[in-house]
Amino acid sequence: MSTATFGTSNHPFRATLPLRVLRRLPQYEPEVRARIEAAAPPPASEPARRPLVSAQDVKDFLIAYIACFMAVSAWLS
Repeated sequence: MSTATFGTSNHPFRATLPLRVLRRLPQYEPEVRARIEAAAPPPASEPARRPLVSAQDVKDFLIAYIACFMAVSAWLS
């Protein structure tokens, strides 16, 4: 029995299990496999890139930082 039948090569934990406890992966007929592949959406060319840090992220961080700073300052005084 191969690992392709049971799918153990993708995850380290599953690779450590004995074959008797693993469930077989489904085997589809060629007609079903062709319909599944035909129904799958085409792969996207490239996802839209957005900046890692937006202006709203900076504003939210500054609001939280100032609020914490004011709370600590009030507690210490």
